Amino acid sequence: MPGRSRPRRLPDYAARGVCAALLLAGGCAERPEEEPGSADAEHLPEAAAESLPAASAVLPVGGDIRRPERTRFEPPMYPESARQRGEEALVILELTLDREGAVAEARPLRGPDDLAEAAAAAARQWVYEPTLVDGAPTALRFAETVRFVLRSSGGQGMRLPEGAGVPPPEALRGPRFPNWQIAGHAFTACPCDTPCPCRSNGPPSHPPCHATTATRLTNGRYGGVDLAGAQFVTLGPETWVALYLDEALDETQRDAILGIFRSLAPGAPQRYRAVRRTPLTITSSRVAAGLLRRAVIPGILEMETVLPLGPDGVLTGWLPGMDVWSNRITYGRTGAYRFRDPSIPAAWDHTGRQSNAKEFTLNLDMYRRGRMLIQHADGSGDWTTAQQALFSCALPRREP
Repeated sequence: MPGRSRPRRLPDYAARGVCAALLLAGGCAERPEEEPGSADAEHLPEAAAESLPAASAVLPVGGDIRRPERTRFEPPMYPESARQRGEEALVILELTLDREGAVAEARPLRGPDDLAEAAAAAARQWVYEPTLVDGAPTALRFAETVRFVLRSSGGQGMRLPEGAGVPPPEALRGPRFPNWQIAGHAFTACPCDTPCPCRSNGPPSHPPCHATTATRLTNGRYGGVDLAGAQFVTLGPETWVALYLDEALDETQRDAILGIFRSLAPGAPQRYRAVRRTPLTITSSRVAAGLLRRAVIPGILEMETVLPLGPDGVLTGWLPGMDVWSNRITYGRTGAYRFRDPSIPAAWDHTGRQSNAKEFTLNLDMYRRGRMLIQHADGSGDWTTAQQALFSCALPRREP
């Protein structure tokens, strides 16, 4: 049975642009029509040719040999030639890893030439966790897929819809949205590395961003609508494509929650694949390792995280982070994270990946005044000047 020989390494998020291609986690969406042949080392860059293992030493992924986890991801650049002709496509690559987990060869098997080469160029910079077979590091070969999708920049990970920055002055005149204020807690799970680059204004490390957030309001009002005790789950990847509301909520409360989301980005459309009431539980309980928070939608979602507690029983480990509810987050240890809804359809299992939590008190005026880190996101991989100016209110003020 294979094993992993070293801890996961964090990718370098700095100075990355917005990813223009979505890497499908979990490998091939379809199998190649023919088996991959042996690589032609004469056509490889010199460094890659030297590191390419002998064909007899490379094992295919399958059976007891599992696909290794990627630890460094570099997003493919969308070729201008493909962009000009408006082409979207699925590219299939055959990757050969050396014994250390680095990509020694990336050979296109299927896809337009320019898109295939862009995918292969990015893949040659990827790194995977080494795989042990009978206790020895082993070179592997397997297929990987990259789907190129044209879209405007931004919109990845923790991004509000386009147009979600500080509203223009004319949007602040008149009660377009009733005043609202909410307080509560939420936690999010996704397939990204820890720390999640999306929370620090970068692109996701493992796109597409399957982020799911479970929110419980301890108190709140939207105009005259009481939202105390409201529970709901929002599903990514790019905006809120699904919203599951506790079946105990009535239609007025449902509309109020939808109104809150619309008010975060005035004028930006909210497109949902599903909005429905359903049996839903969000629970918190003390365990030996900290605070266990768990969200369950029977037959659809199971998600949990264990969060760090200080000696006083209060959550610790707060960091600045982009989120629709808060300017600070704390990371947890992710347990189960499984989702499946055939009606959307969507399904994944990111158990053990990344999770973070927030406790918040928030109102409409904070968004109107541009006081949220997420409103100033650009996906650059570094904090913007406007975000840095907000750091003083991202963490609790310490008294001298």
